[in-house]
Amino acid sequence: MPHRRRIAALQLIQRIRQHEIDGHAARMAVVRDEQTRLQAEIAALDTQVDAEGRVTTPETAAYLASFLRAAGARRAHLQTQLSKADRKAAALEHQLMEAFRDAKVNDTVLDQAQDRQQDHHDRQDRAATEEIARTVFLRTRRR
Repeated sequence: MPHRRRIAALQLIQRIRQHEIDGHAARMAVVRDEQTRLQAEIAALDTQVDAEGRVTTPETAAYLASFLRAAGARRAHLQTQLSKADRKAAALEHQLMEAFRDAKVNDTVLDQAQDRQQDHHDRQDRAATEEIARTVFLRTRRR
């Protein structure tokens, strides 16, 4: 009975760990999507600055400095957000690895407990078989 309870407890822990891993992975996916979106925005802004960052007519010359300053500020803001997302991703990755490591340790302990339980059942079966064989032998010997 204690073996069964231990295995049941380890299986419960295994399900909890898997749920934690799934939660970390889901949060990681959200952060990765945010990183991708920010990188795409930075790339689009750079493309826009390359395309529109030159004086093509005398009328646009007055607005070019403001446009470049605004684009630079926007890029700095996006870069700051991307840095925050990178730090958050690194923290989540660390948590994910810790949860995965804990789950693997639990899997190993669960496998060992199941092996011990199987060995115990095998010993019981072997003992029962030996008892039956001994009983049959003694009965045939008495006859």
